[in-house]
Amino acid sequence: MTTHHPFRTFKELEYTVADAAAYIRLNRPQQLNSFTSTLYGEVKDAVRLAAADKEVEVIVITGTGRAFATGGDLTEVLAKLDNPDPLALHVYDDMMPFEAIKYCEKTTIAAINGICVAGGLALACSCDVQIAAKSATFGIPEAKIGIASSMIPTLLFGKVSLAKLRYLLVTGKSISADEAERIGMITEVTPDDALQDRVAEVIREIRQTSPNARALYKEYLNRIVPSAPNAHLYRSLISEECREGLRAFGEKRKAKFST
Repeated sequence: MTTHHPFRTFKELEYTVADAAAYIRLNRPQQLNSFTSTLYGEVKDAVRLAAADKEVEVIVITGTGRAFATGGDLTEVLAKLDNPDPLALHVYDDMMPFEAIKYCEKTTIAAINGICVAGGLALACSCDVQIAAKSATFGIPEAKIGIASSMIPTLLFGKVSLAKLRYLLVTGKSISADEAERIGMITEVTPDDALQDRVAEVIREIRQTSPNARALYKEYLNRIVPSAPNAHLYRSLISEECREGLRAFGEKRKAKFST
């Protein structure tokens, strides 16, 4: 479904505004809302449009189908790795939406409707508030395909203990929504059929406070929370282990990493 906006046409997400909230719904359900470079860029543009809209106070990001988001589209990543153009991979540096979300002055909510891993987890943790359906699952599986992104460790720093964060990074293990809330990865868990209502309730709670105060609190927190440049991901992607991991994933076999 294509969503038309006066200044932008979205092909891989739906963008709507209602009751002072902008809703960004990732819409690649057959691919579990994995990110193409196009979708990354569309999220970034949608956040910027919402930030510029005087009628919008809160931005909600969610997914269509059984996933919130599952990270980069590995087929596209491998194709760009095999592309002789040295600029091919840098499209991700240009399109990544995480900093646009983190530094947006408006309050952002991740309404996590399902699977939330890799870049999807980075997207959720870039938001100010994370509300997850009870059936949602979370994980940082990048190391299983030879990728080490600095984005998620920095986004989770100060939320998840270093002991638990290290364990999740080096094992790639998936955890439940309840566990994610318990360790501080997300804000709260709600029954699956109550997610939409709880998000609406939180929006009403947020609107009881001053927009300027909310923006300043966000600025204060951003000063003390570390950040990681997108270029760190590029260093990981160009490794031979990443190529092997991506090919193994596509061929549905176990990756053979050198030791």
